[in-house]
Amino acid sequence: AQIITLEFSEPVESLVLDFISINGNTLVFTNDFTLLSLGDRVISDCGYWGCSANPIRTVSDARGIRTYSFAASGEPHGALLFDGSFTKFTFATTLTENWHGFTIGTFGVSTVVPPALIPVYYFNYTGSSISADGVLRAAINDVPNPNTNTPSKVDVKITLPAGVNLVQTGKGGSNTEDYFKTNVAASPYTNSPYVGSTLLNNPPAAQLISIAKAQTITIEFSYAVTDIVLDFVSINGNSYIFTDPFTFVGLGNGVTSACGYWGCTTSTTQTVVTTGGATTYTLKGDGEPHGAILFKGTFFRFTFKVAIDEYWNGFTLGVLGSTFIAPPITCLQSQSSYVINGGTCSATGLTCVRLASAIPQKSQSVSGCYLFAYTSSQLTLDTPGQKVYLSSDAGATLAPSFDEVGVLAVTSPTKALRGGNYNSYQLDCSNGNFKKVTIPTSTTPGAVDITSLFGGEVGTFTIDLSLYNKYNPYSTSDAWVCTGANLKGATIAGAVVSTQSTGDGYSFNNVVLLIAGFSIASIVLTVAIFAIVISVKYSSKPLETP
Repeated sequence: AQIITLEFSEPVESLVLDFISINGNTLVFTNDFTLLSLGDRVISDCGYWGCSANPIRTVSDARGIRTYSFAASGEPHGALLFDGSFTKFTFATTLTENWHGFTIGTFGVSTVVPPALIPVYYFNYTGSSISADGVLRAAINDVPNPNTNTPSKVDVKITLPAGVNLVQTGKGGSNTEDYFKTNVAASPYTNSPYVGSTLLNNPPAAQLISIAKAQTITIEFSYAVTDIVLDFVSINGNSYIFTDPFTFVGLGNGVTSACGYWGCTTSTTQTVVTTGGATTYTLKGDGEPHGAILFKGTFFRFTFKVAIDEYWNGFTLGVLGSTFIAPPITCLQSQSSYVINGGTCSATGLTCVRLASAIPQKSQSVSGCYLFAYTSSQLTLDTPGQKVYLSSDAGATLAPSFDEVGVLAVTSPTKALRGGNYNSYQLDCSNGNFKKVTIPTSTTPGAVDITSLFGGEVGTFTIDLSLYNKYNPYSTSDAWVCTGANLKGATIAGAVVSTQSTGDGYSFNNVVLLIAGFSIASIVLTVAIFAIVISVKYSSKPLETP
């Protein structure tokens, strides 16, 4: 059993593969084929060792890449035709046996030149170290610059709020193990799971970011890059969640390529989910998933979410090129430092973005904290201190309800990360880095003021909402974030900060209770609650959850 690779000095037109005595074996291809001839006494005479019977062509997507298999019973002899133009051709045999044979022919030199293999320009972490705020600096060296026709450098900033398990800095670093090498013990194949049929080069040895914590990772580039390659190592049991679609380039499945360092991928999938108008694309695999995925497009910024904590998984990234165009400096992005054309940006009307759609009451089948929904969106603010509210409607008039907790993380234009745990029930699944804010268990008048999470900055913010549950049953309301000049007097509806922590977030000054009414009883109740608020404001003891 092995993967066989044929390379030609110039493109050839179509291939004919003649096979001898593949009884009990299976030939696996990544190109489709036509059965030209079979030694079965029907299509043609029998072969040297005997007659063939029951030819089977199988198409499979089971391991993430489409393959075409051929097998037959008896003593299979015959010929398969592969249409197209080839400079390289690869196929696999699945069984170790006494022997079988083949030869290859072609119709001649092709007039169609297939695309050349594409070089990948990988991140370089040499000399890098992660800072206390979870920021890692890297560089992409020797990227062709279309403006100067010379190799140039793209600087990279990687923000990992939950930190890293390990950053490998190359063969001269403290950890020199190459986690991108193939696993010869797990499979007899030697071709890399990180190049597939289109890419030229492997990721550099011992240049890997290893992580152990669930988090949203943000990558920013000093110049726009085109087409991102993400190589992943050992994400078994975990998921990477993206807001951009991707295609599989290579997979360590032991069929189309060698298995990865820790073993073989048994299945790897892309799941597409649309919630409230926001679409996410999830990479998940079984076995020991290693491989490469490609994101087409031009990027100044790239973000993905690691779903759960685990022992560790790893990744690195590369790009196929760069436009060497600097990120745009817009009025919104630059207002805090200088004025564009002597003017300022005007406040917008009411703007609301949906973060989540309501989920009716459901039962949870897994134990522990379960991430049952995740969305990411963007919101632009053009005035420092502009009010922002979290609500269950697109008018910022009703409080949301999360059972059990919604973890809201806001990344500012300067990449500051602020967040809060907005819980309607238990606090078990909270993010320990954020404050805990108790909100109503049902939608009630008034929305939750989250202005402090935006830190008085202006520009475009990324807002991530992760919804967690631990106990049965659970449900959630719609979730919107609203801002703008036409925002109408939204107030916090029963929101109480139940735990203080360091950093940006809610203080007791943010706690406001609104009681509307015109009867004497309502006025008395308002006074009583006002007294509670005052006592909270000037007391060092947190208010207990109602």
